[in-house]
Amino acid sequence: MKRIFYLAAMLLYVLLPASAQGLRHSVCIVEPEYSDADKSLMGDYALYTARAGMRSASRALSAYKNEGTFGSGVVIEQGGKKYILTNLHVVGYAGKATIIFQLHEKTVRYEHCDVVHVGLTDLATVALPSDCEMIALPVYAGEIEEDISIVAAGFPELADKPSWQLTRGIISNAHVDVDSHEHASRIIQHTASIDPGSSGGPLLLKNKDGKYEILGVNTWKAFYREGVGLAIGKEDVQAFIATLETSKTDAGKEIEPLRSLSGEDWLYIFRQLPDSVQKEIGDMDWHLPLDPALRTLAVRDSLVTNKGKDDKKFERSATRIVTDMDNTNHVRLVYDNYLGMNQQVGVQVGHDWFGYIVTGIQITALIEEAMTEDDVFGTPLGYKTRAGAMFGLYVGGQLPIQVGKHMLVPRITQSAGAGPMKTGNIYGGFALLTDTRIGLDWRIPFNSVDLVLGLHYAMDCQWTKNQLKIPEYKKQTNKEAFNQYLQHGVGLTLGVAW
Repeated sequence: MKRIFYLAAMLLYVLLPASAQGLRHSVCIVEPEYSDADKSLMGDYALYTARAGMRSASRALSAYKNEGTFGSGVVIEQGGKKYILTNLHVVGYAGKATIIFQLHEKTVRYEHCDVVHVGLTDLATVALPSDCEMIALPVYAGEIEEDISIVAAGFPELADKPSWQLTRGIISNAHVDVDSHEHASRIIQHTASIDPGSSGGPLLLKNKDGKYEILGVNTWKAFYREGVGLAIGKEDVQAFIATLETSKTDAGKEIEPLRSLSGEDWLYIFRQLPDSVQKEIGDMDWHLPLDPALRTLAVRDSLVTNKGKDDKKFERSATRIVTDMDNTNHVRLVYDNYLGMNQQVGVQVGHDWFGYIVTGIQITALIEEAMTEDDVFGTPLGYKTRAGAMFGLYVGGQLPIQVGKHMLVPRITQSAGAGPMKTGNIYGGFALLTDTRIGLDWRIPFNSVDLVLGLHYAMDCQWTKNQLKIPEYKKQTNKEAFNQYLQHGVGLTLGVAW
């Protein structure tokens, strides 16, 4: 008797409509699955799309490359098979996804489900296993009218995790005319609350039998207006589902051209395009964040086809002069050694203007071996360590040369500063200092910064009023006036540019 009761209960559980069981058996969390190589690709392009001024695409790519990216979806059925209907921008470029149903009594997970179909509209489907017992919802067949009551279901983010949300509202505009979403034949505007993470979740209508039917797929939210959600309408949903069995597509294959092209190389190609084309690509409406990068390659290929002789224009040359450096701010630690005895260590903070001009401020510490003299007879009394701190400015020029992924930068700078000098407890004073440095920097890119390594020749000229002889300097003989010292040496540079 208990077995019969149990079987009857299970049969009732399966056959009950979604309205009785609850929408949690039909609405799910969708987590795209990415390989480490895909995450690395998106992280690389996140950096260089930001440098191209495409901040929205960069932020989206940064989200895709991180663990925990998710959206919502709803179960549908076509040809006797069950699928998850969601947004294309939820699954992104993933070939597989994890589907999660958070039921009251348990959590059901289906991992490594194939993303089987994507459309021109922002729609995608994920195949469910044949033994999936979740409940498919039908697409509404009637006319969509304004002021009718609707429900939005999904799993928006709460404390960095998907959280079930069921909100109510009305249809406020049954047919929105939005030019930027030209691929959608109908967009529905409604007042049910949706939030990040709701994307891909269903917009639902409860029919006269008390069952839920799909009116559309929640896709956008107008953040600048209150209570405005936008969903792809049932017309596009029906057309998309109808092609499930006849057309198989894979969004992941679209990015194959980018797998062999680094973000830095793509940025070089992008910047060779005409300014008007760059602006058009930067402002374009996209479903996925790598669409601008793919569009760049399409434009390049079009220009090459029309102007065959210009093919090399878009190929990243092994060596070229760079005028549009990405990282133009820098902090540099500079060390100068003047023939072994006298040394200088300084910190420079500056900016590169137009690639060629360098300006900044610097703080320098001098360490010198100075010889004291007898005030009366002028005889040597011994060496004393002389130290000082100089504060000043520097200006110069450079010629950045791209060599592969690295950059060689010949440069010359002239600095001027002043500060206090002191030798033990005997002599103190004030000094003026100028430094001329001629050298070569090697800039190595690391994520969002460049490591700067440099070697240079240094010439130091110092004016000070005192009675000290500084070895390796040439000194004027008038000790009552400011004495001029000149010394030469070599130096090293270590820094970062961002």
